[in-house]
Amino acid sequence: MKTFLHRLARGATALAAVSGLAACDNILEVEFPGQIPTEQIGDPSLAAVLVRSAVGDFECAYSNYMSGSAVHSDEYETANSNVPLANWGERTISPDETDYSIGTCEGNFGMNLTLHTARLQAEDATKKLGAWTDAQVAGRASLQAQAKVYAAYSYLLMGEGFCEVAFDGAARQPPTAALTAAESRFAEGITLAQASGNTDMLNLARVGMARTKMDLKKWAEAATFAAAVADGYTKNVDRGQETTRRHNKLWRLAEQTGAYTVATAYRSIADPRVLVADAGRGSFNAEVRLWVTKKYTGLTSPMRLASKIEANLIQAEALAQQGQVGPAMTIINARRAAVSLPALTATTQAEAVAHVIEERRKELSFEGGHRLNDLLRYNIVWKTGSNPFTNRPYGSTRCWPHPTREINGV
Repeated sequence: MKTFLHRLARGATALAAVSGLAACDNILEVEFPGQIPTEQIGDPSLAAVLVRSAVGDFECAYSNYMSGSAVHSDEYETANSNVPLANWGERTISPDETDYSIGTCEGNFGMNLTLHTARLQAEDATKKLGAWTDAQVAGRASLQAQAKVYAAYSYLLMGEGFCEVAFDGAARQPPTAALTAAESRFAEGITLAQASGNTDMLNLARVGMARTKMDLKKWAEAATFAAAVADGYTKNVDRGQETTRRHNKLWRLAEQTGAYTVATAYRSIADPRVLVADAGRGSFNAEVRLWVTKKYTGLTSPMRLASKIEANLIQAEALAQQGQVGPAMTIINARRAAVSLPALTATTQAEAVAHVIEERRKELSFEGGHRLNDLLRYNIVWKTGSNPFTNRPYGSTRCWPHPTREINGV
């Protein structure tokens, strides 16, 4: 039986979805291209536009995934009684949740369809680039690297957050299948980036590969890839205010709408990396005080995708997991010194790992789905009992469920 996503896979060649094409006369001048007419999809002169479109689809999906995962984790509390918005912050996302399963970038936190769209567009761009020649496409290897790396990130996020995965009409598989897919694509992306001299994609791929190896508990390899990331490297997902799909969804729904307030546990952390503040007003429910993160200041605030800082935390965790407590703590304390925090000490592997996870909670707060990933990886309990602001009981959702419509072949 053909599922909606299987049909989407078959139709991927007809789309290169990012906003703005219709208003422009020259497709190559579009910063955020839209739907490329079907008859032009096979034109190698549009290769760069095709890849940028795939990147745009990922950026949209990332904003949704990152924001929804932050709200679902212990970083936020629901401050509204509006269903389905409330469900995201109260662990009550079900396989039947339409907003989650087929929600788009124009909605709230839809992530299932958006991530599949992103991976399909990147895979389609990869296929086309493989069929074209260097003579037809300037910088072909560099574009191939970009398509591979962004496809890999789509698989990575699904592998971290989804309970099960299914690709292109195939049977459901455990999330490690997505991580394995990410692993192979990051490897190809690294090779292509090195061959083409694309240092931006090379570093992005190395961070992504280190993260994937961490998720797969391949600790020695995770440490190696993390160490190879260039000092000072940062890669952001750009946001804009042109359309809803370009918005920073976390800022829009948490601060602008006031649907979610930063959880109490994050409000009094004495750490300059945990940027939270009292917004000075009520939330969606006026009686609930609105607390916000200051990492984002508007709809156009970029969202960090990868960095050397993240790579260092991965390296520290990987070293700690291999019993190298001293080297792990050296990495942790170097970063703490850089932000004027006192050094931490650890004498056992368990203590070092606990320090790393706590440093990740602070350093990577409100970004990237990292906290949800850590809660799942280490089986940390969160949001039990009832929401203190709405008095509704928390649900049991942990990872993101496989949509019922996919199970039923809708």
